[in-house]
Amino acid sequence: MDLFDTPAIWQHWCFAILALAMLMIDEVDVREQRIPNVMVLLLLCAGVFLNTTGPANSQQGPFSPFPGALGAAQSLLGVLVGLALFLPFYLWRAMGAGDVKLLAALGAFAGPVEIISLMLIILIAGGLLAVARMLWSRNSGLVLANVRQVLGGGSARRFDPARQSADRMPYALAFSAGLLAYGYWRSIGGAPFIVF
Repeated sequence: MDLFDTPAIWQHWCFAILALAMLMIDEVDVREQRIPNVMVLLLLCAGVFLNTTGPANSQQGPFSPFPGALGAAQSLLGVLVGLALFLPFYLWRAMGAGDVKLLAALGAFAGPVEIISLMLIILIAGGLLAVARMLWSRNSGLVLANVRQVLGGGSARRFDPARQSADRMPYALAFSAGLLAYGYWRSIGGAPFIVF
């Protein structure tokens, strides 16, 4: 008996692994403020494995209403695109390396096209969570001063988010919220935001 009898069963496996991995990553990120490389690597390998061994069907990936494995090449291309999308944020010191690697791992599941739309939703979720956290902790004055400095309106010294951050949000929560929102959007028939 095949592990993936139908594309729907394969899709459920993909979502179950994503959900379990994100719960574990969220827990560590909230507790230790880091995303473990081992978890990211296992998630990346799972995405490539599932997209290599799953039923071809429409080959549109797990987020499609007609799910089908992307194949190894498209899954690995999704890893590279995911890595490239968040790498500038890391270079600007606006995001940690674990966040960049996590988006690359999600690219193994989503593929090179879907990961772009997923990234947009993750950024929106991150922005909303950051505003909620800022209001909750009542440190909006310091946060806005830091934003002003990053945008060039502050003093001449360079802003270092690792030392001068007003608050450190576990960004894995934004990944989970973004995954949930995007998965729901696609499950009700919503199209990817960017298609080429």
